[in-house]
Amino acid sequence: MQHFSPTTVQILISVFAVSLYFMISRRLAPLLATVVSRSRLKADLHKRAQVVTHILLALLLVVVLSVVWGVDIRGLLVLASSMIAVIGVALFAAWSLLSNITAFFILLGQKAFAEGMEVRVIDGGNYLEGRIVEINLFSTVLRTKDNEQVIYPNNLLVSRPVVVFAKKNRKVVQHTVVEKAQRWRRKTLIGHKSD
Repeated sequence: MQHFSPTTVQILISVFAVSLYFMISRRLAPLLATVVSRSRLKADLHKRAQVVTHILLALLLVVVLSVVWGVDIRGLLVLASSMIAVIGVALFAAWSLLSNITAFFILLGQKAFAEGMEVRVIDGGNYLEGRIVEINLFSTVLRTKDNEQVIYPNNLLVSRPVVVFAKKNRKVVQHTVVEKAQRWRRKTLIGHKSD
């Protein structure tokens, strides 16, 4: 390294960082594809996950290249922190955007949590029950029995208890309840006839 000029070393490190970026992004694409195929989610979610992953990797590459080329990051950090503070105040109600994106990746890896599944989200003494229609980057769309669409944030799905009903068990439970109601009805009819 002593025989190379500082510019040559910076170029070599930059080429290594860029090639490492492309290598990681190419290795990550099949890994995301297998995770999506195992979780039975739609193919467009795979594309969204790839876009978010590439954005995060590109930001990391920009930081590494900035350090290698001696860009004064302190000034950029002051500017970025002041912009984040302004945006944070402006979007105070949407403070959990990053947690929703993180929760999307957690839900992506869940095999039991997929589109078409019947779920019950328990929130304290209340609950929301419905069928998963769509899983987006920030939220999950549930359709209730009354045919209402409920958009539920992903971070709440990860942080709340969720009961996932297996389709077979759900039918058996409904069938058993119907049978019990029919038996009770027969007993009450027979009891009325004997009076």
